[in-house]
Amino acid sequence: MSSAFDLDTRQKNLGQWLQQQLSDAVDVSVTDLTRPEGSGYSNDTFLATLHYTRSQVVHEERIVVRVSPTGFPVFPFYDIPQQFDVMRALADNTDIPVPDCLWKEYDKSILGEQFYVMRYLDGKVPSDNPPYHRGGFVMDATPEQRGQMWCNGIRQMAALHALSPEQAGLDFLAWPDRDQSDIAQHLDYYEKYLVWAARGRPQPVADYALQWLKDNMPEHEPHGIVWGDARFGNMMFAGTEVCAVLDWEMIALGNPEADLAWWMFVDECLVRGNGNPEFVGPRPDGIPDNDATVALYEECMGRKVEHLKYYQVFAGLRFACVMIRIMQQQAAAGTIPVEFTDVLESDNTVTQITAELLDIPPR
Repeated sequence: MSSAFDLDTRQKNLGQWLQQQLSDAVDVSVTDLTRPEGSGYSNDTFLATLHYTRSQVVHEERIVVRVSPTGFPVFPFYDIPQQFDVMRALADNTDIPVPDCLWKEYDKSILGEQFYVMRYLDGKVPSDNPPYHRGGFVMDATPEQRGQMWCNGIRQMAALHALSPEQAGLDFLAWPDRDQSDIAQHLDYYEKYLVWAARGRPQPVADYALQWLKDNMPEHEPHGIVWGDARFGNMMFAGTEVCAVLDWEMIALGNPEADLAWWMFVDECLVRGNGNPEFVGPRPDGIPDNDATVALYEECMGRKVEHLKYYQVFAGLRFACVMIRIMQQQAAAGTIPVEFTDVLESDNTVTQITAELLDIPPR
């Protein structure tokens, strides 16, 4: 975070900006602005308390502020206003539970980048570190409760996939080239992403996966909403029920099977500890295996999953691009030695799983 936009400056600017949004209120202020630990690699998330008085009634509520990343972005382009618009559309047109988005701002002079504000939700999100297989409220639950959470997550994802983009008010996500298939345009985006992330360094598994995906593109696929970062750890739970679906930064249109494959791929990464030997181990009792997960999804959708391996390889390519940038980001922050970056960019849990899917060497 640059000194021009330290926490005190951001808190002051945010309070002044919120006074403009709450034009019918007085005594508007913001306190307790903090950046929580583990708030993610791809965005800046802040928590704060909003105070104001309206019609002589004093209000106090927790808010969440999400700001486009500065410094070392994971994605080539980060559309904070679009994420706001996606959640607003889902809230207005569907029963998909999403946070209550209040305001968005394009002017970068307020907080250093574009941002939006949403109401804080009181729920629990499965942990990535330690993985939910190894600690946190998921492991504190009974096996039956774990299974209910997992299955309710799959059902919620399927409910999203059952909607057309038009029903959900998300037709503004349409790809620019109507003459190319969804998957062709996905691959065009990730090819550019890979070039941008790799910075000329060899990425043998990712390069092979990209070519394999080009050579094996399925035809006549379903066209729907692809949440993008579809995973157990991006759902918030109240008890065993999903109370919010989170993180829409990778949303696109295409074959929804991409989300199921991503869900399973990310879960496998966590089972393998994401490179940390302390976290390696089997799925705990209660969490369904891959076959049961696919079967539940098929039951919810009323159709068979036809291209699971293809979209698991696609998940590997996408995640490999993300991992390249995360490794570079950590090296820049001094979390890992710079001299290890080249190796870790191209040889990690993600590329190892992808190589297994493709039956090629892991490096």
